[in-house]
Amino acid sequence: MRDLARAAQVLGSLLGEGPAVTAIVPLTTGFSNETYLVEGPDLILRLQPAAGAMLDGHDVLGQARIYQALAAAPDAPLVPQVALVCEDPAPLGGPFFVMQRVAGQSIDDIKLQEWFTEGDDSFRAHICSRWVSAFAANARLAPLAVLGEPVSPEDDARAWRTFAEQANSPRLVALFDRLLAKPAPRSGSPAVVHGDTKLSNLMWQDGEITAMLDWEMALNGEPLADLGYMLYSFEGSCHSATRAQKLPGMLSRIEVIALWEQVSGRSADGVHWHETAQIGKIAAIIAEGCNMWDTGRSTDPKLEMFKANMGYYLGVMEQMLDSDDLEG
Repeated sequence: MRDLARAAQVLGSLLGEGPAVTAIVPLTTGFSNETYLVEGPDLILRLQPAAGAMLDGHDVLGQARIYQALAAAPDAPLVPQVALVCEDPAPLGGPFFVMQRVAGQSIDDIKLQEWFTEGDDSFRAHICSRWVSAFAANARLAPLAVLGEPVSPEDDARAWRTFAEQANSPRLVALFDRLLAKPAPRSGSPAVVHGDTKLSNLMWQDGEITAMLDWEMALNGEPLADLGYMLYSFEGSCHSATRAQKLPGMLSRIEVIALWEQVSGRSADGVHWHETAQIGKIAAIIAEGCNMWDTGRSTDPKLEMFKANMGYYLGVMEQMLDSDDLEG
C-alpha cells in the first residue's frame, strides 16, 4: 500500500504554484499502471504498479512521452496535456507523470452507464460512429519517432507468441504458429497504431470525444490491427458481440468496416488475419493473468476470472483460423 498522505505532500512541492494538493485518491490500480486523482489542482497521477507491470508495453514514462508527442503532432487525436514528468523513483517510489484531468467519462465496458444505455438508438449510433472514426483517423498519421521503427504485423504477432510461451500456454503458441504460416495483408505504409481500441479508452462529454487514452501498446505499424481489435467486439461468424455492441443503434460489423475505410482512406481487405492476431493478443494477456494466478505471483481475484474466460478466447481464435479464407 502506498502512503498517499505523504505522496500528496511530495507531489504538492513538485507541482509548485497553483492550487494546493489536498489529497491523492486511487482511481484504478490496473495491471499496467496505477491511476490516481490529485485533488486540489484536479490532475491525474500515473505510477508504475507497486507489484510490477503485467505487460511489456510502454512504461509509465514512455506513455508520458507518447502523450507529449501526440499533443505536438498535427491532426493527432485529443490527448491529455502532461503537466509533470519525474524519472527519479525517490519521491513516490517509482517514476511517474501527472496529466490534465479531461472532462467527461469513459464508457465502462463491464457496467455500462445509464447515460449510454438509456439514450436512444440514434445517440448510440452517433457514439459508435465517433469511436470507429477516431481510431480510423490514426491510420492517416505518419509514424511517430517516439514509437520507434515500424513493426510488421508478423513481428508483432511473434512478440505475442513469445508472451504466450512465457505464460505457459502451448495451445495459444500453436495457434499463433498457424496464423504466422500465412503473410499478413497490408493496407499501405505504416502509420500510428493505438493497439487497444476499446470503446472504454475514449473519454466522452455530450456525445463527443474529449480524449483518447491508454497508449501502452501503441506502435508504428499496420492500421488494420486497430480495426481488427475493434471488430472483435462486434458480432462475427466466430464470436458474439460484447456488451455495448449488443445494444440497439450500434453499428453492424459491415458498417464499421465501411466507415473505417472511408475515414482511413485504406482498404480493409485482409482484416480477418489482423482480427485473428488481435484475438491472439487478448488471449496472450489473459494467459499471463492465468499464469500469475497459478504460480502465486498475484492473488488479485480478477485473475481467477481470467481462467474462466481463457478457453473461450482460444476457441474463437481456433475458429477464426479454421474459417475458409484467412485473408478475406
